[in-house]
Amino acid sequence: MIVRRNDFVAALAACVMVTVAGCGNADRNLASNSELSGGLWSISVTSPAFRDGQAIPKKYTADGENVSPPLQWSRGPSGTTRYVLMVEDPDAGRKTPAMHWLVYHIPVGTNELPENAAATGNLRQGKNYKGMIGYAGPNPPKGNVHHYHFQVFAIDQTAEIPPGATREELEKAALRGAIAKGEMIGTYGR
Repeated sequence: MIVRRNDFVAALAACVMVTVAGCGNADRNLASNSELSGGLWSISVTSPAFRDGQAIPKKYTADGENVSPPLQWSRGPSGTTRYVLMVEDPDAGRKTPAMHWLVYHIPVGTNELPENAAATGNLRQGKNYKGMIGYAGPNPPKGNVHHYHFQVFAIDQTAEIPPGATREELEKAALRGAIAKGEMIGTYGR
């Protein structure tokens, strides 16, 4: 069978375009939530207190009651053994984002934390940006709106990490075993 050069070039160009279109899209919202697919962005994170991209109510900030907001997330892919929750502020002007809440060893059957879980829940929590264990609500300087990333990681290992861990300690011990992630962003400004 003889293939003409123009037909071959056209077919090759079409294959390249399809490949680039499929690989070039990094939009996390296109990730599948199928249990079989896994995928880095396969967990959906929500809160009944505010929507993704919207303002965090004052109650959950340093200007209000400074209680942790209620959070919910979809089930991680098969192989998930635990969850990790991190709330970070990348707008804080530090080398690394300011850690506002770090919770780990969340059992695989748990897919939500109620309001004020940081104070009332039986959680293994790490240090926040103030060097204290637990939740530190948004507290940006006046005139600035900051973005707070509520991230849930599905982990496929069971490394024992004591209470009071830092982000760096958690990264070394557990986050390398992250098999899926989800995120919602809340904003707060004065």
